[in-house]
Amino acid sequence: MAKTEALFRDVNERIAETSERFDSEEAEFMCECADPSCAERLEVPLEEYEEVRSDATTFVLDPDHVEPRIERVVEHRSGYAVVKKFNETVTAWVRRLDPRTNAA
Repeated sequence: MAKTEALFRDVNERIAETSERFDSEEAEFMCECADPSCAERLEVPLEEYEEVRSDATTFVLDPDHVEPRIERVVEHRSGYAVVKKFNETVTAWVRRLDPRTNAA
């Protein structure tokens, strides 16, 4: 699950970088859920995406895609939910796979 979510997060990092280069204030991000076949797009202001990304254990998801065994909703926003991982194993993996932590 963590690897799938990390893959979606990696894609979203590229989306955020591209949007910033074009001075966009909002972008369509991939749902960062655990379903590898998910193709849901979420309209998220870049400022809000950056806020979520400030913690490696928080993700943007379609509110219907929350996996209660590993995450809890910390905030409902317009069109998406912010979730925080609480499962210790998943939390360790998402921190390890976070592209911002590992960028050098």
